Amino acid sequence: MTTPLAPTLEIQRTLWVWCGVYVSAWVSGLLVGAPDVAPSDSSATIASAYATSPSVLVNAALVHGLAAVALYGLSTLLGSERMRKATRGAGLATLVLSLVQLSGEALLTFGLASDGAAGVIGLDSGQIWAAIQVVDGVKMLALAALVLFVLFGQARRVLWATLVSGATVLALLVSAAGHLTLIAPLMTAAYVALPLLLIWAVVAALRFGTPITAPEITQAS
Repeated sequence: MTTPLAPTLEIQRTLWVWCGVYVSAWVSGLLVGAPDVAPSDSSATIASAYATSPSVLVNAALVHGLAAVALYGLSTLLGSERMRKATRGAGLATLVLSLVQLSGEALLTFGLASDGAAGVIGLDSGQIWAAIQVVDGVKMLALAALVLFVLFGQARRVLWATLVSGATVLALLVSAAGHLTLIAPLMTAAYVALPLLLIWAVVAALRFGTPITAPEITQAS
């Protein structure tokens, strides 16, 4: 029988690097900003919002690109041995869905929708934007699963870390419901879910590193 021990120093350092990249990418993306678009806006309004906001692609590259890669990096080092496949699977799902969102943002930014300046596809800006939100809703479900997998993999759960995880999951589920149904009031839960997710990432790096086992230490020595 193996005995779980603390994560190695190398794992802890790598966790903090991924955590730092993840949080920094999101904060930078928020500072860059994104178009203020609502589900009730027309396709023309959405197309215009993206056409006049060239920085949106920088925002998308940060939050859907760099942050997603960093979160996947975190997921490969989080959780227990028995939950490792599930944790990595959830992390990979969030990465793939984020890249789909990034592609959609690029279509809108470059005016490739049917109502854009260089329209080359059969979907208008409103349809693409709605699809991005639905994908975001699915991604939030994957994020909630990731948080739960990491939490359930812990043999000993610290109360404050459990509370942070629980609050994060709840906010993600409410926000996911809003994005999947395009109900604006529920979508605003993302303003709560995102800060909680960033806090959770720090907590995860601090508390939930993948433990090494006694046999692994013996082999290493």
